[in-house]
Amino acid sequence: MNIYFFPSELLLFALVYFTAQYSVTGPGHPVTAIVGEATVLPCHLSPRMSAENMEVRWFRSEFTSVVHLYLHGKDQYGKQMPDYRGRTELLKAGITDGNVSLQILNIRHSDEGQYYCFVQDGSFYEEALLELKIAGQLLLEVYYQ
Repeated sequence: MNIYFFPSELLLFALVYFTAQYSVTGPGHPVTAIVGEATVLPCHLSPRMSAENMEVRWFRSEFTSVVHLYLHGKDQYGKQMPDYRGRTELLKAGITDGNVSLQILNIRHSDEGQYYCFVQDGSFYEEALLELKIAGQLLLEVYYQ
């Protein structure tokens, strides 16, 4: 069986093949966390591939507002926002399978909002947008008479 491509189909195939190297995906719903506890912001590459030698940048509203940066095979804390110092960890157990999830420790009310999971390999990059919601802690007081 012979397969023939017309020039326009070949161009489309080349564009899709060479530009869609991977996508970055997060959950399709907000992540809910509790003040004082740890939470994980899930993010992964599709198709599964190693992100060990890629740049993985978690940031808030601006690219330079670094929540966590992994570059050259190491965590880079020098550019991290002061509010997140000592509270973040890129979960590397699954990094060879494209898992680039971020754990945030000791959740604060100020952590609520949008986060970007940005992954770059050479000149190609993709990002996913995630929402973190902080659950209010309900305190019940029982009065005995």
